[in-house]
Amino acid sequence: MRIVVWGTGQTGLMTAREMIRQGHEVRLVDENVPDTSFDVPVKALDKDDMAWADLVIPSPGVPRDHPMFSLATKVLSEIEVASSLLEGEIIAVTGTNGKTTTTTLIHEILKKAGLDVGLGGNISPPLISLVRKNPRYIVAEISSFQLEWIEHFRPLVGICMNITPDHLDRYHDMDEYVAYKLKLFENQQAGDFAIINDADAYLKKIDTRAQRIGFSLDKGASPDSAYIKDSKVVFTGSIEGEGPMLPDRKIFGLGVMEDMLAAAVAARVLGIDSAVSQEVFKNFSVIHHRLEYVATIGGVVFIDDSKATNVGAVDKALSGTEGKTVVILGGKDKGGDFSQLAARYKDVIKKAVIIGEATGRIVSEISDHVDCVSASDMNEAVRLAFDAAVSGDTVLLSPGCSSFDMFKSYAERGDVFVQCVKTLR
Repeated sequence: MRIVVWGTGQTGLMTAREMIRQGHEVRLVDENVPDTSFDVPVKALDKDDMAWADLVIPSPGVPRDHPMFSLATKVLSEIEVASSLLEGEIIAVTGTNGKTTTTTLIHEILKKAGLDVGLGGNISPPLISLVRKNPRYIVAEISSFQLEWIEHFRPLVGICMNITPDHLDRYHDMDEYVAYKLKLFENQQAGDFAIINDADAYLKKIDTRAQRIGFSLDKGASPDSAYIKDSKVVFTGSIEGEGPMLPDRKIFGLGVMEDMLAAAVAARVLGIDSAVSQEVFKNFSVIHHRLEYVATIGGVVFIDDSKATNVGAVDKALSGTEGKTVVILGGKDKGGDFSQLAARYKDVIKKAVIIGEATGRIVSEISDHVDCVSASDMNEAVRLAFDAAVSGDTVLLSPGCSSFDMFKSYAERGDVFVQCVKTLR
């Protein structure tokens, strides 16, 4: 087969290598050919590549409405191609927030249980990288971008953590964004499991052939479900039984408690003893740049939540903080609405410091509810935040925007924040 792999990031390179290994004729292309040399030749994308190819595999960052796709014979996502080559059972996690933590937890639980398990997808490495090892179980973080070009992708266990406004710079509206998220479940059958947040309004009427199991912090409406009571998971209905104990919510906040709950349900349907999940939860450390403690200076606690790239993630971060918070917001605009967030947490937010491309819009949306000030860069933002805080307060970097206006990634943004905090010492 003649295959065009579009994109020279990690996903594109690994896909091209695996397609060559599978015996296909491959062209690795990009709109802007990087200066770096690769072991696979790269050329600039043109129309002839689309006419030549039997199949185009685009990297997730290529928007679906790109005009070049109209010239393609067939387009499939990397996760679709990878899943067709993988023989193991897939546990796939999607949602706006909590994907990475939940995926990591499930992987750790399966590994602790002694199972042959691989980790990949949006969390890195790409799913295609697991084809050679071909593990018995694959735990995959899946984004809406990756679901845009699926055909037969079918997880044994599909999990949707939540859906809140995000990527509205890519999708026309929330309906389109939700539709792509829910494609995770479209190929599931009666023997599969759909684990769905009972408390999420966008997920209440989901149509699925799989066995639906709900989860929520409080007891929900689903007959087969899980919730938390006295810091312990309670399983009901067809999965009824004793669940694992969870850490004190003050350690991680409600967002991570919800992630642990979903992971506990996944482990339950896979037949893993709750004691294994409990041990993993007990020893869990937060994901890098996700509500990560940085330092305490003059009684002010600094928290790095740079991974919060949408308004829903900021909401989860603020819901778990105690006392007054000075929050650093902003970055590349993704279209999220900050006004309701500011109104909801006006008694929590002592001051908001705004940075980046979206500064003007965020200030206009929140200034009626909270005191706010703009900063030219991260160093100024950290200093303004520290000046506004007193002992007992929290300075929280939780931008609610992507990082690509000022930084290469959310990770670099978080690293710069940490360095700026260190200069305060």
